[in-house]
Parts: sequence; structure tokens; C-alpha cells
Amino acid sequence: MSTVTISLPGQITKRVDREAKRQGFATRSEFIRSLIRRYFSSGDSTFEPFTPRPLSEIEEELRKTGKYNNKFIKSVVRGLKDNSSFYEDRTS
Repeated sequence: MSTVTISLPGQITKRVDREAKRQGFATRSEFIRSLIRRYFSSGDSTFEPFTPRPLSEIEEELRKTGKYNNKFIKSVVRGLKDNSSFYEDRTS
């Protein structure tokens, strides 16, 4: 078995833990594995290829939803720029 490490916000982790316990899973890993199995057995197991888009376009689309404040939008864009190899600054 291979190990895959993911990072989740604390709030999501708490929800995963609650749901895993509610459904009788011994660990969150078992719960996540069951979700992945269910996804692949659903018949719709195709992934869309990732195509990087300009950060300005992503920022504008987040703004248009009206769901997010400016501080959050800026943090998402900064996070993509600082932590994603697709968006890293290649000029330095």
C-alpha cells in the first residue's frame, strides 16, 4: 500500500473525523479510502485535465461570485502563487 499525505483545514478535519466515527470507521484513512472507492465505482471516474489559467482570471472569477471578501481572495491568489509549481514566479 502507498501512502498519500494531504493537508486539510482544521474545520474539514473535524468534519471528516465526526463523519468517520458516525459511520463506524476506525480511522479517517479508512473513511477517505471508502470515499475514493465509491468515487471510482460510481462510473464517473474521469478527471478533467488541469489547465493553469492566469491568476488575474481566477481572482476575477472569485470576485464575481460575490461569496468571498477581498482578504480571502487575495490569500487564495497568494497561496497559488507561493505554493503551486504551476503559478510560481519564474522570473527570479
